[in-house]
Amino acid sequence: MNLAGFIFKPLYWLAGKLFSAWARPAIMPESPADLITDSKAVVCYVLESGGLADLLALERACAIHGLPSPTEPFDFCGARFSRRFAVLRPSHGFFFRRRSTAGSRRLRSLVDAAKGDGEELLLIPVAIYWGRSPDKEGSFLKLLLSENWDVVGRTRKFFATVLHGRDTLLRFSKALPLSSITAEGLESPIAFRKVFRILRVHFRQGRSATVGPDLSHRRTLVDQVLRAPGVKRAIEAEAGDDLAKQEVSRANARRYALEIAADISYPTIRIIRRFLKWLWNRIYDGIELSHIERIHDVAKDKEVIYVPCHRSHFDYLLLAYIVYEERLQQPHIAAGINLNMPIIGPILRRGGAFFLRRSFRGNRVYAAVFDAYLHLILVRGHSIEYFVEGGRSRTGRLLAPKSGMLAMTVNSYIKDPKRPVVFVPIYLGYEKLIEGDSFINELGGGEKQSESLFGLIRSVKSLRENFGSVYVNIAEPIELESLLDSANPDWRDMTNGNGERPPWLNDVIDELGQSIMRAINSAAAVTPISLLAYVLLATPKQKIGHKELVSQLRLSIDLLRRFHYSDSVTIPDLSPEDIIAHGEKLDVISRTSHPMGDVIHMAEHTAVLMTYFRNNILHLLAIPASVACCFIQGRQLELAELQRLISLIYPFMHRELRMRWEDDEIDGVTSRAIDTLVDMELLTRERKQLLVRPPTGSANAYQLLMLGQAMVPMLQRFYLVIAILVQHGSGTLSRTRLERMCEISAERLSMIYGLHSPDFFNKSLFHNFIRELQEMDVLRRNGDGLLEFGDDVVGIGIDARLVLGEEIRHSILSLTIPEDQVDV
Repeated sequence: MNLAGFIFKPLYWLAGKLFSAWARPAIMPESPADLITDSKAVVCYVLESGGLADLLALERACAIHGLPSPTEPFDFCGARFSRRFAVLRPSHGFFFRRRSTAGSRRLRSLVDAAKGDGEELLLIPVAIYWGRSPDKEGSFLKLLLSENWDVVGRTRKFFATVLHGRDTLLRFSKALPLSSITAEGLESPIAFRKVFRILRVHFRQGRSATVGPDLSHRRTLVDQVLRAPGVKRAIEAEAGDDLAKQEVSRANARRYALEIAADISYPTIRIIRRFLKWLWNRIYDGIELSHIERIHDVAKDKEVIYVPCHRSHFDYLLLAYIVYEERLQQPHIAAGINLNMPIIGPILRRGGAFFLRRSFRGNRVYAAVFDAYLHLILVRGHSIEYFVEGGRSRTGRLLAPKSGMLAMTVNSYIKDPKRPVVFVPIYLGYEKLIEGDSFINELGGGEKQSESLFGLIRSVKSLRENFGSVYVNIAEPIELESLLDSANPDWRDMTNGNGERPPWLNDVIDELGQSIMRAINSAAAVTPISLLAYVLLATPKQKIGHKELVSQLRLSIDLLRRFHYSDSVTIPDLSPEDIIAHGEKLDVISRTSHPMGDVIHMAEHTAVLMTYFRNNILHLLAIPASVACCFIQGRQLELAELQRLISLIYPFMHRELRMRWEDDEIDGVTSRAIDTLVDMELLTRERKQLLVRPPTGSANAYQLLMLGQAMVPMLQRFYLVIAILVQHGSGTLSRTRLERMCEISAERLSMIYGLHSPDFFNKSLFHNFIRELQEMDVLRRNGDGLLEFGDDVVGIGIDARLVLGEEIRHSILSLTIPEDQVDV
């Protein structure tokens, strides 16, 4: 051992001990040894920039996972190398550190030594992110605290190690076999440049996906927004040639930009992350995360647009927390301007929120500023999160997608398609909602409560409750480029300098919105609470015997597994008894003892709230439940007639429940549902084309009836619309008046015959049904704006007799509504 080695080894050993006592880097993947696919191959690690701290972190990770030490010597193709790692771009200079442009000498020597004689060398890239956060220029403290794109010196690296030793990510990547380059027969200098380029691009993509692109100062970003051509055009259109008006418009544009723009602060995000970790542990039993690998796969080389469903104000915080914990780039999050309240607004802004108004209508300058801001953060490679529904669902069903943010995103990508854009739909599922009571109040006609700091403080009392678990399912990503290619293969060659949207793009945006909604529903999380709601709300008074509840829960779980909606749906791995115990723990259900068996029931107020969670999963069993519904009034039905009935109502189910199948696919899906019910002995085939339900009074007949009851409220609403149309005649009602008459009629029916839930008489459901009838040309608007129809509407009413009881049909038909009570 030479003198340098004699001195270096004890110091390196001591540094390693000190490092391991303090630093705890998170290591990804969980088993990096699996990346070594060839046990006979020689392994060499490649670091991006090197340094003692990076080497110690790699040494510790290798020791933990049984990998070869990076400081041990190794032989390759007859040559001896003193260390098992190479630094891609080592830094030079004692006081002023700068990266070498020539690349790693050790890596060059490895390429030179490769002889193509069968010996393999695996180059394993290892990226290390201290604090792993981008930040703004100009803040000395944040530069010390955060990982970004700058070349760092020894002092900053020391402080980064001390301050972020426990908030560091060490990521092993797939090995690059050196033979894949040398086998091409390239000369050594050319082969080295190719290896260097591949590794440099890999590290750059990994840093962008993990850290995010480098951020300019917020004021610089605002200045760039104001220089955007679209903003200049909007200012000129508003002010004309009047210089004074131009100055006013320009000042307004700057004010709009500052109102919109995020001001990401990673120290703030770390504080929020600690608070959220406490909060989740306080009110939730845990976060159930499924299919997260889908985001990791696309984030490597694509720009991610997170498009979750919108259930609660917690959605913003929940997804941001998960992204941070998964070591992914922190997204810019679109938030309604109503959340830009005192104290809370600035915190959200520093956490990545950018704010938008509910409507851009009538304010061309604001629309141009927002579009320019969105384009700027997109072309810089930032991930973005927004809710395509626009607002929170009050019913548990997905809302119709709004095209605004989607259109701006697509337009931005078409103008500058540098990095592929992928939309990641996300299903968020809760077992209880803090906003539950206010949702029911609003559906019942109450005034929408605006967000305020006082309201937030009042909601703190809810933190004493147990809200169960939260479920986050990642759906299949949707690539924008493939949608554009299928709609217009020449879209890359098209230019539109005036900023107007080309006409063909409207269909793409509509299809994108619908695809996102279908993907979200295809990744639904079935929760214990949604299962209890599904079963108990099918009973007349939300009461059922314990034995019957166990049986129906078991049937529902079995049916969900057999009638496979999609690979992304998750089902709880709990027994019916465990599900019931969970419901009792969350005070969703109660138990009353009885000598003949316990009775499980829901309070009426709870039952109204539970319609929300039933609606979360209603689409998963809508087809088999609709089949079962057709046997409520009759014992047998021809297969062709059954398929006709399902085909008749499916377009309306498709719109209301955002189901995945197109209209022309439904016959095959119905056949699959029938086969499933036959296999489960809920239906039998007496002849090949005749389906028969089990004998009345049998357990199977009761289960089929309970299954069918889930779809009865939807069919009652449909029949109510048809009955009112027929009662008043063609050409007598406007669409607005019809919707109002349906709403108040449904409210009366729910008060008399069932659960008085605002979900049943929700006016948006009638609006969508009537709109679908118009799109199918069943209803037509005449010159006076009144709805006309033909005999096919009467036929729909006749078909309802097969599924609706005589009493409810009689009540609907006998409804008469005085004109002075229809307030339009």
